[in-house]
Amino acid sequence: MNTKVDDAQSNYEDTENLNYSYDGIKQLKWYEHVILNRPLQVFVGLVLVAVLVPLILYQFHFIPSGGFQLSVGSCLVPQTSRLPCGPGNVSERECHAQCCYDVKTGFCFHRLPSRFSYIMDVPWSQYLVLHPRVSTIPYNSKASLRNLRLSINERTATQLTIHFYNGKEPLRAGQRLYNKTYSYTVSSPELNIEVKGPQGTIFNTIRGPLIASDGIWEVTFQLTNATMYGLGELPLSSGTAKVIYSHNKDFSSIPLIFAKYNGSYHGLLLDTPAPTEIMVRDENEIIVRSLTGTGLKFHLFVGPTPKDIMNDAMNLIGSNWKLEYWMLGAHICGTSDKDLNNYINTLTAANIPFESHCGHRPIVLGSNRCEDMEVKNLQDVDSGANLIRQARKRFVPHISPYIRFNEDTTTLKSPACTILPEFDLFMYHDPHTFEIYKGEVGEVKVMYPAYDVASIHFLKRLWPFTNKFDGLIIENNWPLDQSDKSAQDPSPYLDYYNENFKAALTNTPTWNMTLIDKTKYFFKHNTYGEESVKAIMNMTGDRIVPAVSNHWMNGNVMINRQNIDALWLNLHRELIHAALGGISGHWLWSSPICGDTKFFPENQTDLCAKWYMASTYFPLVRIDANTPARDPTAFNGNYRNYMVTALNRRLAFIPYFYTVLQQGPLLRPMFYQYPQADYFEKTNSQFSVGDDLLIVPNLHVMQSYVHVTMPPGTWYEIWGGERVNVTEGKIATVPTLESDFLTLIRGGSIIALQNEIHGTAENTRKNSLFSIVIALQCLNTTSCSASGEVYFLPELTLKFRATHEKLYVTAQGDDFSTMCNFPNNDIMEDAGDIKIFGLESQFNNYDTYRHFEEYVMFCDLEVQDVIEVNLI
Repeated sequence: MNTKVDDAQSNYEDTENLNYSYDGIKQLKWYEHVILNRPLQVFVGLVLVAVLVPLILYQFHFIPSGGFQLSVGSCLVPQTSRLPCGPGNVSERECHAQCCYDVKTGFCFHRLPSRFSYIMDVPWSQYLVLHPRVSTIPYNSKASLRNLRLSINERTATQLTIHFYNGKEPLRAGQRLYNKTYSYTVSSPELNIEVKGPQGTIFNTIRGPLIASDGIWEVTFQLTNATMYGLGELPLSSGTAKVIYSHNKDFSSIPLIFAKYNGSYHGLLLDTPAPTEIMVRDENEIIVRSLTGTGLKFHLFVGPTPKDIMNDAMNLIGSNWKLEYWMLGAHICGTSDKDLNNYINTLTAANIPFESHCGHRPIVLGSNRCEDMEVKNLQDVDSGANLIRQARKRFVPHISPYIRFNEDTTTLKSPACTILPEFDLFMYHDPHTFEIYKGEVGEVKVMYPAYDVASIHFLKRLWPFTNKFDGLIIENNWPLDQSDKSAQDPSPYLDYYNENFKAALTNTPTWNMTLIDKTKYFFKHNTYGEESVKAIMNMTGDRIVPAVSNHWMNGNVMINRQNIDALWLNLHRELIHAALGGISGHWLWSSPICGDTKFFPENQTDLCAKWYMASTYFPLVRIDANTPARDPTAFNGNYRNYMVTALNRRLAFIPYFYTVLQQGPLLRPMFYQYPQADYFEKTNSQFSVGDDLLIVPNLHVMQSYVHVTMPPGTWYEIWGGERVNVTEGKIATVPTLESDFLTLIRGGSIIALQNEIHGTAENTRKNSLFSIVIALQCLNTTSCSASGEVYFLPELTLKFRATHEKLYVTAQGDDFSTMCNFPNNDIMEDAGDIKIFGLESQFNNYDTYRHFEEYVMFCDLEVQDVIEVNLI
C-alpha cells in the first residue's frame, strides 16, 4: 500500500526550499552574474567570433599551411602599409583586377599577401624554374615573364648575393659555404625570401610583389623597422624616391643602403645597371622598379658595423688607387675672365695656395682634328700645360667623353684627320633616321661614341695628344646632352615613367638612340660613364687615378661632383654626400667650393666663406674660377682673408688627412664613427674627420651658434684648447663668429700639423716644421694619456705616445731616405713646437693649454729606438 502524501508537509518543504534558493541568489559571485546573463553571453560570443575568425582565416586560408595552398590575400591593409600596385595613383578602371582600390584616395594597392608572386610546386633550389601566379602585370597588363630563376650566392662569410633573373638565360648557380654568419629561408609555394644574421632578420620580401616582364621588374623588401642611411640621404627616411639613371643631379656614390637593427648594422647594394627607381615607404618597405628585361641583383652585407659593410662593399667594387700627397691640395679650373698666364700670376701674387690647374679650358675632342678651331684647341692644351708647369704647378685637365661634330665641308678630309665616316658604326644613331645622333652642349653639336664596343684603332685615331697629364678629371660623362627633347616623350613606349624619370632624362641623350645593330642606349645608360672612363684612360696611356663625375660600381676612381648651386642647403647636402660617399667606398671625393653653377656674389659671399671653411675637411678640394668666379681673388677684404686662411689650414692638416686616408674615409657620418651611440642615429649636422677630429659647420645664414651632440670621451676646441664640459649624448651650444668654424679634437689623441704654408702641399711638407698637438685623456691629475701617428711612406710611420709628463716618439719602418737626406729631403725632418691640452691649470702658460718650442729631430730614430721629450 502506498502511503499518502502529506500535503502540509509537502507545502512546508517547498516553502523552505524557496527561501533557501532566494538566499542563494543574493549571495551569487560577480562572475556567476556574467555567466547567467544571456544578453551578455550573446555579446561576448560575437566579440570572440569577430576576433578569432579573421585570425583563423589569415592563418589557415590567406597563408598556406601545407599542401601547397595559395594565399588569397586581404584588402584590409592599413594605409601606412599599402604598397602601390603598378603606378598606384590611377583610376579604378586602370587598377589591375588582382589589386585593391581605395575609392576615397584614388589609390591602387596590393593585397596582403600580394597575388603578384612567383610560385613553385616543390621546395626551392637554384635549378628550379618559377612561374608567375598572375599571367599579367599591373603595368599596361603586359604578360608576366613565364620563367624566372632565383640564385643565391654565398660570396663570403658576411656577404651573399640575391639574383632574380630570366629563366631562359644560362643557369647561375651560386656557391655554398659551410662557415657563414647568416642563414636564409626561401618559402614555397609562393616565393618569399628571409635572410637572418646574428642580429635577427636583415632582409625579407615580406610576401610583397615580385613582378617580372620584358620591360619592367619590381620587388619589395624590408631591411629594418629602424633607421636607414644611403642614396645621398642621412638618414634615409620614408617618402624618399631616387632614380638610378645617371644624370646631372645624381648623388654620385654607389647605391648602398646601411640599415640598423637590434643595435647592429647591415647593408644592401643594388647592382642593376638598367634605369631603376627606389622608393622608401612609410614602414620602411623598399620598392625597387627597374626598366629591364633581364633581372635584379642585390648584394647583402651582414655587418655588424658600418665599417664592416664598407669593407665588404670595397672588396666588391675595388679600391685599387694610389693617393699621392699633392692630390690633397686645391685644384682650380677657370681663369676668372683673365688669360691663363695673368691669372696664375694673380693667384701667386695673392699667396693663394693651390696645387693644380686645368689649363685654358676643358677638353672636348673633335671629329676632325684638321679643322682650324680644333687645331687651335690642341695647341691651347699644350701651351696651357707649359704655363702651368712653369709656375711649378701640376696640369690636370678636364675632359668630356662626347665628341664635337666639326665636319667643316671646306676642310680637306683625310683618314688621318677625321674619324668619320670610317667609324660611324661606333656612334649612337637617331632611331628614326639612323643618322648619327647629335646632342648639344651649349651651342656645340656633339656625338656620343659607344665606348664599350669601340675598337683600339678608333681610340688611337681619336686621341690627338702626346703630352702626359699629371692628373685627369673626366666630367659630364653620364653623359651630358642639353638639347630640347620635349618632342620625344618616352612615356608611351615605357612600361613605367614618372616625374622622377623625366627630371633625370632632361640633360641626357634622348632615351631611344641606338647603335646600328639596334642596341638600345637606354638600357645601357648607367654604365656609359664607366665605359667612357675605361676608354679615356686607355687612350691616355697614363697610370693615373682619374676623378670622374659618373661611374658604375667602380671604386678605383676619385669622385668629381658637378652641377651644384651655391645654397646653404647644398653646402649641407655636399657634406652629407661626401660623408656617405666615403663610407660607401669612395674615400677620394671632391666637391666644388661654393658650387659650380648658380652663384650670386653680391649676397652669397658669407656662404662662400663658410663653404671654404667646410672644404678644409673635404677629402679633395676643387675651385671653380669660371664666371662667376669663386676663387679667393674674386673677393675682397675679410672674406678673402677667411678663404685664404681656410686653404692654408687645409695644408696644415694634410699630414693628418694623409694618415687617415691610408686606412679609412676622411669625412664620416656620426653613426659610422659611433655605431653604438643611439643618440647619433639621425644626426646629420656634425661630422667626424678621421677618429680624432669633429666638425660642426654653420649651415644657415647669419647663424651665430652651433649645436653639437657630444660623443664619448673628452673634447677640446682645437685652436684654443678649451674643454667642452658637456655630458656624453647631451647638446652643447657653442657661439661662432663669421671667421670661425667649430673644430674639436678628441682627448687621448695626438696629431701633427704644419702651420707654416709654402704655396703647395708638397712644398709645405718639405719646408714647414711640424707642430705636435697633444690632447690628453685623464683619469686623474697624474694618469693622463694620448697617442697618434703620422704616415709618411709605406715603410715609415712615426708613432707618438704621451703621458702628462712625457712624449715618446718611435718609428714603424726604417725608410728614412726621403726625410733624412738633407738638403734633398722631400719631408721635413723636425718638429718645432708642442701644444698640450688637458693639463692641470698650474702647468699651462696660456689660459687653457701649454705651448712651448721644442725641436724634435725625427732623424734621430735612424740610430735610436725612441725619442723622449719632457712636457712639464
